[in-house]
Amino acid sequence: MAKRKYSLLCLGLLLLLLAGNALAETVDEPLVTIMLFDTDLREALSEISMQTGVSIIADQTVSGQVTADLVDVPLEKALRMILFAGGFTYRKVDDFYFVGLPDPRNATFGALVETEVIELKNAKAQDVLDQMPAFLTTYIKGTAAGNLLTISAPPLELERIKQLIKRLDTPRKTVEIKVLVTEVSSGAVKELGNSLLEFSAAKGQSVNRDWTAGVGFDGSLLTLQTNIWGELVTNLKLLEEKQEAKIHADPRVMVADRQTAELFIGDRQILLIKPEENETSRVERIEVGVTLKVTPTVVGDDEVILSLAPEVSHFVSEARPDLIVKRNAVSTTVRLANGQTAVLAGMTMQDFSDLSRKVPILGDIPLIRWLFRSDVKRTSDKEVLIFVTPVIQ
Repeated sequence: MAKRKYSLLCLGLLLLLLAGNALAETVDEPLVTIMLFDTDLREALSEISMQTGVSIIADQTVSGQVTADLVDVPLEKALRMILFAGGFTYRKVDDFYFVGLPDPRNATFGALVETEVIELKNAKAQDVLDQMPAFLTTYIKGTAAGNLLTISAPPLELERIKQLIKRLDTPRKTVEIKVLVTEVSSGAVKELGNSLLEFSAAKGQSVNRDWTAGVGFDGSLLTLQTNIWGELVTNLKLLEEKQEAKIHADPRVMVADRQTAELFIGDRQILLIKPEENETSRVERIEVGVTLKVTPTVVGDDEVILSLAPEVSHFVSEARPDLIVKRNAVSTTVRLANGQTAVLAGMTMQDFSDLSRKVPILGDIPLIRWLFRSDVKRTSDKEVLIFVTPVIQ
């Protein structure tokens, strides 16, 4: 019984202590009752200071008129009500309030604001600054490629800025970019037409949002699942066996949202440039193949905007690769569903070859050499097809 009384006594003392703290917090901030009509702002602050007994100091920027009717309003709320319309702010320093214009050009700006340094964990400083409202950017400083932000702002604005930064500094989504680069003879492209990219679902099949197809068979456990990407690769490999297509590469790369990935598929050759008279020889590296720059932007949960910039380069004549390099470039932007495939076409490569076959010695004798040699000139056109598939991770 004694223990129970002791517990009740402790509980009562705790409740009294909490009530005392709450009362103290209420008493700490005096109430304001005042009627103002077109009153000079500095005079209004002086009246509130005399009524509450709290010192309120205004800097040289404070001016203007104010109209308000306040009845039993806490001091800080009263200050907000009469100051914010003119763009002014206040800050409590020790046992007094300092009032002024929170403008970095104001000489008392440092006394009106609080400063914090925020370390970003996911975003870059410039990305956050670009998305901040214009009226808040004057309080924030940071380098473009850095991850530190220095905030100097009035206390209320400081909290608002920190909340916005917290929402903006979230992990970026990553996108897997699947690329398939192939050369298909122009004749095969014209002959096949759209059937190269055709996919149909027969009875018992279904095509879903993720582009997968399921095949079922009644009364049997046998099932087959495939996808359009696999169907496409299969068609191209069949053409490759007929020597009507050539698959150069099937790379995959992971890239963060709104970042750029660059892929190069081709050959790098070192050429010796023969000098002209009184010049020294030099070595030059030439890259021929396909260069693809891709920038994904994730929209919602299942869509991607792709900025694509492919460039195709090749030697005009493979027999004499040191003469001419031809380049084709294009750029485009497409919007795709997650896992959908975009195709870039229309880039044609023309290959010229000049081949000679001859009987040794006899093929070089003037007049009769044409009887012992044959010269063949060939021209072939190939379509470069680039298939790009983004998959949100």
